[in-house]
Amino acid sequence: MTSPKGGMFMWAELPEGLSSAKLFQMALQENVAFVPGNPFYTKEGDVRTLRLNYTNSDATMIEEGIKRLGKVITTYKGSIE
Repeated sequence: MTSPKGGMFMWAELPEGLSSAKLFQMALQENVAFVPGNPFYTKEGDVRTLRLNYTNSDATMIEEGIKRLGKVITTYKGSIE
């Protein structure tokens, strides 16, 4: 678990076998967004990583967004198992 002490983003990693690009498309359907991490690598990157911005939302919005994202991750994991 990461506890940010500043900055604008948290870096997260999905479980093995999940793609943040695929998850991104699913998350948009739940009105929650993040930035897939792959474009931030100079060479081939890890498709499981993502960036979460927490600077323009209050605690209530962040909590709701994490709940929605958790629901999408659970659905995604269930669809590939």
